[in-house]
Amino acid sequence: MMNKLLSGVLAFGLVISGAVDASTLGKDKQDKELYQITEKDIAASPELSDENLKRAASTSASMRCLVDTPAWDRWGSPRCWSVGAARTATAFFSIQNTPTNYEIIWSDSRCSSNSKSCALPIFNYQSITVSATVKNTANNTYVDVQATAHYEGLD
Repeated sequence: MMNKLLSGVLAFGLVISGAVDASTLGKDKQDKELYQITEKDIAASPELSDENLKRAASTSASMRCLVDTPAWDRWGSPRCWSVGAARTATAFFSIQNTPTNYEIIWSDSRCSSNSKSCALPIFNYQSITVSATVKNTANNTYVDVQATAHYEGLD
């Protein structure tokens, strides 16, 4: 019973995190049956080819963040945090691996849709989660990315 419960929790965690290796999708019989992918579908949809699935998996956009303080801060993906005495700091969010022709729709209206980065004020003991949809305008595909910044106080 415990093994079934544990495997169910692990499977559930993988589904939530979206951990799917696109380069293997549709290769084995179970995937083809589960997703009902046929050879005709692959021929009619070039994006399902092995080469394009590998390219999509390796060049998928992602978001990272950094909370800027006087300390030596580091980028984190998809989470970042910093500690400081100041009541406010700046949280930077940056989208990596965008396609050549792209369009970005940020979840926060203070972020510019023409930019791959966004800077927002953050207060002590606050977390900010920002998401964005990155659309490849060449083939009308998109990917959703997200990062969470946390700023801890010293008082």
